[in-house]
Amino acid sequence: MEAQTEKIVVIARFPNSRALLLQSILANEGIECFLAHENLLQGAFSSGVELKVRKSDVEKSLRIIEKTKAEYGRQKENAIAGLRSIRKILVPVDFSPASMRSCSFALGLAAKLKAEIKLLHVYYNPVVDMAPFDTSHAYQVNLSNYLHEAGQNARHQLVNLTKELKEQAKKQKLNIKITYSLANGIAADEIIAYSRRHKPGLIITGTRGIGNKSQSMLGSVTAKISGKTSSPILAIPEQSKFKGIDGLKNVLFATDFDDADHLSLSKLINLLHPFDVALYCVHIAIGTKKPWQKVKMENLKETIQGAFKNVPVNYDIVVSDDIVNGLEMYMRNHDIDAIALTSQEKGLLARFFTPSITKILLGRVNKPLLIFNPAK
Repeated sequence: MEAQTEKIVVIARFPNSRALLLQSILANEGIECFLAHENLLQGAFSSGVELKVRKSDVEKSLRIIEKTKAEYGRQKENAIAGLRSIRKILVPVDFSPASMRSCSFALGLAAKLKAEIKLLHVYYNPVVDMAPFDTSHAYQVNLSNYLHEAGQNARHQLVNLTKELKEQAKKQKLNIKITYSLANGIAADEIIAYSRRHKPGLIITGTRGIGNKSQSMLGSVTAKISGKTSSPILAIPEQSKFKGIDGLKNVLFATDFDDADHLSLSKLINLLHPFDVALYCVHIAIGTKKPWQKVKMENLKETIQGAFKNVPVNYDIVVSDDIVNGLEMYMRNHDIDAIALTSQEKGLLARFFTPSITKILLGRVNKPLLIFNPAK
């Protein structure tokens, strides 16, 4: 009875979507929160919903609300910093048709972003169990000669590719700095190490290289580096009909309402800013729409609109029997050219690595995929 007669106190006023989300957050912390639309009746305020809690919960509630404000502030600051960071594009190459397409795309993108291009080629270093010197001297000499020859061939190909791209840039009257780096080791490990040292604003990679028969949506190397670097990764399938940066008209951001999606979507808007691109933010609801999904989407919309007032984004929740069917239908109806999402081990990207879903994506979707990785 005492709890029922305890005084109810107004602690804050927010737009409706923000108030609904905070009510959910407070409920998760065991705090009962009441919403009051008194402003609509009294006309005292132009907009806003009052949040009310019991007097004994005021201090704890305010601490939680302040924490959510601080997290949003950090996301906004990181998004602004991200705009300045896309000054170097890393393009891992293996001289396959897939990596050649990545290079062509990088030229157009670098010209728009006024960024430089760094080509990185990693030639394989076989891991062997070295036998005692006196019984394997001839083998070690042969291996050393092989590695030297492989290194020389790799450098020769990389130098020629760099010259070719510079000539292409010159013909297109593009003022782009193009450099290269050669490494010896395991491709995924070397790409991760390089990106952690130099922190490129974007990594562009093909999804199928020479000798890569993997059926993974991202290709074996791209799958391994995803989540291991803070740099976003643009994976371009070799068999896609993507025609380069000028063919990018409609982009879909697939959200699973991950905590990092606000920042990922902000980075995507920053990246697409120089282009005339329509952006769609979509969540796939399995079976039916749930109330919390609407609240989450409204909060995401409110946050992005607050940071990017003049950038139009279409927000949709699509009901489907599974994620791939929902995405495929939406992409077909809206002529989507590329997909973007946040990399999370237990989120939407993890489901893309499920063999059955991967097979469907390769056969039916086959679009460039832009992966944003949470900060490492």
